[in-house]
Amino acid sequence: MRKSVFLVLAVLALALAAGVYAAEKAVTLEGTLVDSKCYLMDNSLTGNDHGQVKQCGTLCLKGGSPAALLTKDKKFHAILAPSLVLAPHVGQTVRVSGTLHNGAVAAQKVEVNQNGKWEEVKLGAMM
Repeated sequence: MRKSVFLVLAVLALALAAGVYAAEKAVTLEGTLVDSKCYLMDNSLTGNDHGQVKQCGTLCLKGGSPAALLTKDKKFHAILAPSLVLAPHVGQTVRVSGTLHNGAVAAQKVEVNQNGKWEEVKLGAMM
């Protein structure tokens, strides 16, 4: 009897682990890099300058606001990566590769489109 209970529990644990792993989907998404704080307050703020404030998006990311990706079909994805290294690229077209978790992207690689050429942004060590 104990062996049967152990076997059932082991199978359930494996099924649960497989379900959690399946929830993490590898993706590569492309769109505009936005400051999530400003964008969520006013979804017209997709560039770096917000009203009279020049480089507002960059300043917000340098201050710790999370970066986000806004796809062409207007889907918003928070980017789990150091905001400080992404700050200079607010308002530019980026490509983010990583795993998707409930709409947020755990970035493994970020590239910015510079004059038609993709250049990798060095994310540094993630803790």
